[in-house]
Amino acid sequence: MTKNEKPRTMASDPGEDDSGGSLSSNSSSSFEVIQDKASSAPNIISDGICNACQTEVDITQYSVQCFKCESYFHAVECCDSTYCVSAKTSFNQHLKPALDRTGSFENRFGKFFFMCNSCCTEFELKKVITHDKRVEVIDKKLDNLKTEFRKELSDLKNFLGKSAKQGESSTGTSVNQLSPVNPWNDQTRTNNLFNKKVLVVKKSETSGEPINSSVLRKTCVENGIQVTKSFSTSKDEVGLILNSDSAAKTLVDKLKISAPEHKVHDLPSRTPTVNVVGVPNNITKEDLKEEIFLQNPTLRKLNSDFANQGEGKFTILALAKLKNNDELSRATVSVSNTIRDYIANSCNDRIFLGNGTCKVYDAFHVKRCFKCQKFGHISEKCESTLSCGFCSKSHETRNCPTKSSTNLTESCCSNCKNSENSDYANNFKHPAYSVDCPIFKAEQEKLKKSIPFYQKK
Repeated sequence: MTKNEKPRTMASDPGEDDSGGSLSSNSSSSFEVIQDKASSAPNIISDGICNACQTEVDITQYSVQCFKCESYFHAVECCDSTYCVSAKTSFNQHLKPALDRTGSFENRFGKFFFMCNSCCTEFELKKVITHDKRVEVIDKKLDNLKTEFRKELSDLKNFLGKSAKQGESSTGTSVNQLSPVNPWNDQTRTNNLFNKKVLVVKKSETSGEPINSSVLRKTCVENGIQVTKSFSTSKDEVGLILNSDSAAKTLVDKLKISAPEHKVHDLPSRTPTVNVVGVPNNITKEDLKEEIFLQNPTLRKLNSDFANQGEGKFTILALAKLKNNDELSRATVSVSNTIRDYIANSCNDRIFLGNGTCKVYDAFHVKRCFKCQKFGHISEKCESTLSCGFCSKSHETRNCPTKSSTNLTESCCSNCKNSENSDYANNFKHPAYSVDCPIFKAEQEKLKKSIPFYQKK
């Protein structure tokens, strides 16, 4: 510590540095080096005497201890005021209690600690060295990626060159230039996204049993019907996702012969809803949409190119302020399955906006009645009896006398308690509006199954 340097006070956690390593002073070799550097400080206290003013100092009253080297330093009323941390009154009333966590600072969040200049220098030097090492590792990884990319690009060029020569020799025409590769120019791929057909094979009208899996499989195989995925609905009926309308029509016609007792109907196709987090507050829905399209031109192109097929949907439904940030909002947007696929797989669930990017999250809005608490309808159309969302008794949720956000011992979910499913019935100690309600989670999964983007996952 030089003459003109003051001891420094830091507000942080002394347990770890940037790289996750310990800053504990238990290491003997590190301790000796730091002690040697600290001993040269003029205001260090040795055997109760300040080296600067040669006066006896009560280390419990007028000193601060470096958490790193554990040396004590004369902090107030030293002969050289440049070594004083603060005035005596401020030191006794504020700084000392903050360091010792006494008085009004005893239950405060966080922790203050003092570090001498020598230890600060060593600590900052260690961070610089760690940063340099990280940069070196990243540079090496980038070099390796560049090398691998060049090799793959070279292999691709060779392959395309051979293919072009073969095409020229077989057709007698030359291929002078290859068109840029754009996955959204692949008409087959984009058609498959919004041409998928979802069918539900209902239970037998006579026996009430689902369709026999062997009969269904045989029908698909013998008629060359391509099924992307099959699943069970909440009513134990069989759902099928097919690649095209023609495949769906063939299956319906063939099942009338092989399984006439089972009716087949379309499952209504829904579009995804997402939340875009981090949009500015002072903006309208129209302006926000235009800004998103300006900085994400592919979204604008998808919006216009697939509008006729119903797959260009991008509608901002609502804007709501974030609870933890008054300057930013959350935009709820209804998008098509094609656009949701592009944002997820080509943009890693982020879109450009302003001077950064915004994270995109899936949003599943499950209807729940505020009157009876059941799912699938709203209170305006409810004919059931009144039920509290917290305790399940016959009064409105907002007037519940036992409602509490922290104490859930009196809570009771009417949906789970009255369920015929034993797994639900034995787990009802939560409000009906809880996001952890198992029936609510089941309703979310049911909603996901009706949206093509999630069906193909």
